[in-house]
Amino acid sequence: MGGLITLTVEQFNAFQAFIYRHTGIWTLDGKVSLLSNRIRRRLAALGLDSFDDYYDLLAAGKVPGELEKFIDVITTNETHFFRTEGHFDWFAGPFLDGLIARAAAGQRDRSLRVWSAACSSGEEPYSLAICLAENASRLAGWEIGVVGTDISETALAKARLATYGPRSLELVAPERLARHFSADRAGSSWTLKPEVAGLCEFRRHNLLEPMTGPKIDCIFIRNVLIYFDSASKPVALRNLVDALHRGGFLVVGATDGGHEFLSGMERCSTFLYRKP
Repeated sequence: MGGLITLTVEQFNAFQAFIYRHTGIWTLDGKVSLLSNRIRRRLAALGLDSFDDYYDLLAAGKVPGELEKFIDVITTNETHFFRTEGHFDWFAGPFLDGLIARAAAGQRDRSLRVWSAACSSGEEPYSLAICLAENASRLAGWEIGVVGTDISETALAKARLATYGPRSLELVAPERLARHFSADRAGSSWTLKPEVAGLCEFRRHNLLEPMTGPKIDCIFIRNVLIYFDSASKPVALRNLVDALHRGGFLVVGATDGGHEFLSGMERCSTFLYRKP
């Protein structure tokens, strides 16, 4: 095994294939230095001297929890509140309008379950929860829940804290910030108030595996599918569609692609699909 300057081509290919087998993500083409730097963090933590030794340890599953820690360091988790605001305008407007109208007509029960898939550090599910909190009077008596999932336990741990800095909150209007967040004494971070944060639950989930639990009314899966290839993307999309109620909506990123794998869905707009 060579030194720890960078992965060799063979080592890079081996780690890339390993990542793909376990996550379906093929994201690091040509990024040898990036992957090398991230793997070094795990070498340091485990006291290992070589990339080969670490790969052998990973492949053999010799250290409980190490696969999850490896995935944590090689996945990028960065987002902010109300990213692509038009999606949240649709959610708080036409989507809730239609849902409430159908419930009033006796066409469905008064329950709402939303899934933010690949939610990273929680900004997206909490944005959805803010929308729901701002419509609380219209949803009085409803059973409401937002579930956020991610493959990274580190990201989920941050999400559960519900505390964010200015970068995550740059698109949050001042009145919204004051209404739904509490600032720390230094004014450098803000924590979501319990009545909003309490609408969300977080759990680890791999998009290549089916989602368990009750059917979902609306799924947000944005700027994630672009990292899946033509073999893994249809698997992830099938699991997402299977989790939806009939009549439920799938919100995707504009550049995510995958339209060819959603032929059974009604395409409502560039970002929106409905399950017949």
